Amino acid sequence: MSLKSFDDFCAKIVNNDPIEQKVIFDERQSLVRSQLTTRALWTFAITASINILIMECGPQWCESWVLSTAIFGAIAYLYWVIANARQDTLFGINGTIPILHQTIFIFGDSIIIPLLLFFDEEHTDIAEHFFIRNGMVSEYFAIMLACVLYLTAGIVMVVNVRKFKKKENSGTKEESK
Repeated sequence: MSLKSFDDFCAKIVNNDPIEQKVIFDERQSLVRSQLTTRALWTFAITASINILIMECGPQWCESWVLSTAIFGAIAYLYWVIANARQDTLFGINGTIPILHQTIFIFGDSIIIPLLLFFDEEHTDIAEHFFIRNGMVSEYFAIMLACVLYLTAGIVMVVNVRKFKKKENSGTKEESK
């Protein structure tokens, strides 16, 4: 950051101008967060590769290759959220606004996608073939499983946002005393 941009940044803080809502992490958070992201990506890559190998060479266990991969993506994302929450690296030092936006999208997708599927007129066999169809996991169950995993990640985020804000509020009350 140049001195001029730093001066502009300080002027915005002093004048109480709105500052861009970027996530700011300290060094420990950045290091731990990058390690956890790498682990989550490796988890996804390995499970997706094993899934492709099984689906290609062995018995196909799911109707859709894409949805089976989405399940493993949801598992990796849930791992990433829980691991970052445990290490206190889910939020930056400047607040929770960016993660709240992400949570809103996750909740929206997790609720809207199953609703769109169940209210589609083309899919009338959902009730009779929800779990298994043609000896494989049905695409309906795969979608619901992925959505439940994403919804769980969203719930974990909301719980941690509330904890963070409660800790932040108690810290401000102690400073004012």
